[in-house]
Amino acid sequence: MNEIEHQKSVFVEEKQDMDCSPILVGGNVYNKREIEQYLANPTLNADAYYEPTKNTGYASIDRPHLKFYKRNALDAVLPKMKMYDYLYLKNQNNLNNYALNYYGRKITYASMFDNIEKVAKSFIQMGIEENDYVVIAMPNTPESVYILFALNRIGAVAVELDPRTTKNDVCQTLEESQARWYITIEDCSIFIDEILTENMHLKQQIEKVLLLSPTQSLPMGINILSDFNDFLSRKKGSKPKIPENNKFINWKTFLKYGENCSDIIDSKYHENTVVEIIYSSGTTAMPKPIQYTNETFTSMTRQLELGENCYAIGDKNLDIIPMFLGFGSNSALFVILCFGLENILIPIPVIDELPELIKKYHPNHILGAPIHMKVLLKYLRENPSDLEDLSFLKSIVSGSAHLESTIQYDLDSELEKRGCKTKVGPGYGQNEGGPGLSFSSDRFLQLKKPGCSGYPMIFTTISIFDTDTDEELQYGQNIEGEIRYKTPCSMKGYAFHREEDTKKFYKKGRDGSIWCCSGDLGMIDADGGIYITGRKMRQIRRGGFKFSPTEIEDFIMQKVPEIESCALVAKPDNVQENIPVLFYSVKAEYKKDSALIRSRIIKLCSTLKEYKIPEIYIQKDELPITPNLKVDFKALEKETLEKNIMSD
Repeated sequence: MNEIEHQKSVFVEEKQDMDCSPILVGGNVYNKREIEQYLANPTLNADAYYEPTKNTGYASIDRPHLKFYKRNALDAVLPKMKMYDYLYLKNQNNLNNYALNYYGRKITYASMFDNIEKVAKSFIQMGIEENDYVVIAMPNTPESVYILFALNRIGAVAVELDPRTTKNDVCQTLEESQARWYITIEDCSIFIDEILTENMHLKQQIEKVLLLSPTQSLPMGINILSDFNDFLSRKKGSKPKIPENNKFINWKTFLKYGENCSDIIDSKYHENTVVEIIYSSGTTAMPKPIQYTNETFTSMTRQLELGENCYAIGDKNLDIIPMFLGFGSNSALFVILCFGLENILIPIPVIDELPELIKKYHPNHILGAPIHMKVLLKYLRENPSDLEDLSFLKSIVSGSAHLESTIQYDLDSELEKRGCKTKVGPGYGQNEGGPGLSFSSDRFLQLKKPGCSGYPMIFTTISIFDTDTDEELQYGQNIEGEIRYKTPCSMKGYAFHREEDTKKFYKKGRDGSIWCCSGDLGMIDADGGIYITGRKMRQIRRGGFKFSPTEIEDFIMQKVPEIESCALVAKPDNVQENIPVLFYSVKAEYKKDSALIRSRIIKLCSTLKEYKIPEIYIQKDELPITPNLKVDFKALEKETLEKNIMSD
């Protein structure tokens, strides 16, 4: 080897060493090349879109939705690292910008990361170890954020519960998880004290109950006033005192434990490790504990980054989705923070208050459910001189459930009148899928596809299957089948010995690959657009026929604009198998015409095929909803059984 060749060889070796040089992130060592791959966006300089060449008629092979992605998107590498580490890497140059906004108190990314470390140290000092389960029943507060990511740093698992969860369900979760810690708000102290008093096994199992006040991180003046009001309320007896229980610990005392911690707080990254458990919505079956991994979170962010999103560092997001929902902890929190946005935390579940929050905060981005879209549309219609300038809105996403096209396009029109340049973007997903599977970019929305819930994310494959034969069906043929998918964001199965449920959720395809079975019925158009037509479990069987209630609900909503919402459920019948019962609510301004509207609905339904015609019509002030902001079909079905409802 001559001198020139030797120098070239040395240069190559040095460059390889440099590319593989170790970098410490949150206690884990990654090499420089890995990190560069995880952060690189190959679509930034791409000006052309994919041109799918395959035309087999099967979405799993053709992947027609790729036409909406830039040509180099598939060159990206999905992160293989802890979600905390990825969050830090994405914001390492963004530390002075605001991460959280809690009633006007703004917390920088630097301060957020500092608080996460303090919480992690306290957990370590108090004996929380890697793989431990910690049950959390909290609203959206800065402390909830610190706790989630602190547990990720030490390798423990956050088990998220709705603070309104019943006593029996809390007991079941604690017993199944064998959690030694329970975290909740002070107002629930009597509730958890009763559980520990009544259940000796749990009294021995639970070591500490961390009680937090939602006022903990409020701006100073508001905080003092709120604490004083709480004190007065307890003094007068109108607000119950916190029970004297040596297991209870408050936030300030908890943080003191970590002040002198010198232990290593970061666990090592292992692929497919469970980091969070959330519960399914339970709209048609019992809620199930769903296991999320680091990859569930990091892959979601990465896929959205490779699509045509409009997130920019410093933008403001209105966070109205609770963290105990997959949509809340992942899409509305983790993804938002990874993009460097200011996340406005709203602790109380919000529906009717949405317009006032928009007026107060002027957010650039809103992630909501169809019920939020309905509330916003109603407000804008009834208050034409209010919220006149909505030009600050960059994105409005509707997830959680199917959004009726009439609501979508009417809201688009109202937004446009107020200077908003974006349109409502429906998405599709389910908790088991991480939870996002599809979204709608501005380019896709220009195609105007009524009833469409967007197209799959870049590394996600979605197709439809025959529910009887498990054969994949062709897309673009107006054929209905069960929606099944493959995604890097998928759950790691159901927790706490739900092996049988997990097996039912997965099915093997013709090529041997594993598909997730959504339980949703739908169609896929020629562009890969997804249309939800109903649920397998919500199908109504009557006189030897079966049909999807969603089909009837959409039909009525389109033809009777005076209706606020409607739901078709089945009442068991000895002769016909089931009798369809239609529940509906009328918009406030039309309630005086309720009798006329009822006649119109009955006349309209008479045009349906005979087995699809409802036999009972029930008007309600409003339909019940689940904590996941979906119509509570189980509650309506229960009502048909409990009441002596007669056919019309």
